[in-house]
Amino acid sequence: MQQEQRSIDVQRWNQRAASLDEMRQISTELTKYVRPGSVMYFEGELGTGKTTLIQGIFQELNVNGSVLSPTFSILKPYASSTGLELLHVDLYRIEDQAELLLIGIEDFVDTGFSWFIEWPERGFDVIPPPDVRVELNHADSARDISVENYY
Repeated sequence: MQQEQRSIDVQRWNQRAASLDEMRQISTELTKYVRPGSVMYFEGELGTGKTTLIQGIFQELNVNGSVLSPTFSILKPYASSTGLELLHVDLYRIEDQAELLLIGIEDFVDTGFSWFIEWPERGFDVIPPPDVRVELNHADSARDISVENYY
């Protein structure tokens, strides 16, 4: 699948999070962008809080059970109590496009699942383009978080 170019005005906002509570507040804000079929990219170095934000979003969406990063399984589907279908994807260990195709990631395209993708730069044009892009960076003991909304 080729990444499509979007001609939509981009809305941006930045925030610094110095605590877990502040990360949860950002997760709450990000939840407003989740729709059936939406795609969120989470970019940043190891340990910047990508999984933490996704866990917070899933908590806000009332996903039952533990939400762990699917680092080894690559993808894991979830359902919220409202019936929204969610797909957590972690591409950290992906080395080539064939691996993505082998695990069947294309089976989830155009299914209505809302995607939450860590390490999207390793998606080799197989993953759908983002509706929201979240970039996290270390900032001393805090995190600088930049959000681009393409809706």
